[in-house]
Amino acid sequence: MYPTTYRHYPSFTRRYVRSVMKMMGLPKKPRVEAELFESMLQDQELALSINGEVLMLEWHHVREGRVVVPEPSLSQWLQTVKLSKVQGDAWSWPWEFSTLSFPTAQTFHGHPVDGALVTWVDSTTLPSRYEAFLGGHGNPNGVDMRGIGEPWLMVAIHNPFDDRPSENPTMLRGAFKPSQISDFINREAIEHAGGRAAPLADEEGMILRDVVRYVLSLGMYLSAYPEAQSSGVPAWMKNKHPEGRKGVPFAQVGVDREDRELKLAMTAPHSVSPYWRQLRDARYYRGKWADHRPGSRYVLVSGYEVGAGKTVGVEQVEE
Repeated sequence: MYPTTYRHYPSFTRRYVRSVMKMMGLPKKPRVEAELFESMLQDQELALSINGEVLMLEWHHVREGRVVVPEPSLSQWLQTVKLSKVQGDAWSWPWEFSTLSFPTAQTFHGHPVDGALVTWVDSTTLPSRYEAFLGGHGNPNGVDMRGIGEPWLMVAIHNPFDDRPSENPTMLRGAFKPSQISDFINREAIEHAGGRAAPLADEEGMILRDVVRYVLSLGMYLSAYPEAQSSGVPAWMKNKHPEGRKGVPFAQVGVDREDRELKLAMTAPHSVSPYWRQLRDARYYRGKWADHRPGSRYVLVSGYEVGAGKTVGVEQVEE
């Protein structure tokens, strides 16, 4: 396995604040940048906008998040695995705050994507998350929002169509409660967020849909192969992360090449499509799995075999 360069998620906070500095003709000095950011967050409308949400999530990511780097061959393969039909609460993610790094050669709907911000948080904690963020920047005001008592998945990427991100950076963002995650897995549907969020253009929506699908597939992989996750800077990452080794800790996601079924599934021809099957029976959620939401565990189904002059592929059976 040769080291690969990755597209790491760049800080939207830095891009956003520096775009305002450029517009105002302010010097690029850390003190000026910090003072401007604090003054910007006194604007409650900005703080509670979609941009403000990303600023808040990035702030928490710096303090308690992970930089997730999947192995190159795994990252490419995850885009080819089918998502089967699901019921109920159908997904989970190991980290509350994380960013994903993608191999440089990988594309989503034909476009390169500079990583992704992925958060998986209890919605009832969001008001306190906002208050900690705003309070840390001199804004004593609370937030008028109410959680729904369920985890929320939020996926955000830098808009690949930004011609001048240094002047007007924009983000593509999707937010899902558990029932919407199940709906996406079954229909790959993204509902318009409404509120202050602007509707996505068709091409933007297709790119975001591909990224969300990838995130869900990676979550299913981690539920099927929890031992694939480990800490530390991955050996397969050739280029350094912009924040360096002293920044947010790394989480690497590898492949167990001793697992025969997984190895065969990853090397099978495209005509044999592996897929994730949801484990629904209660017996799969006992013992060490008791803290997992029912329906959030998956198993890989491939059934691909080569031998004795024949090739056999197990087709997906719709339930």
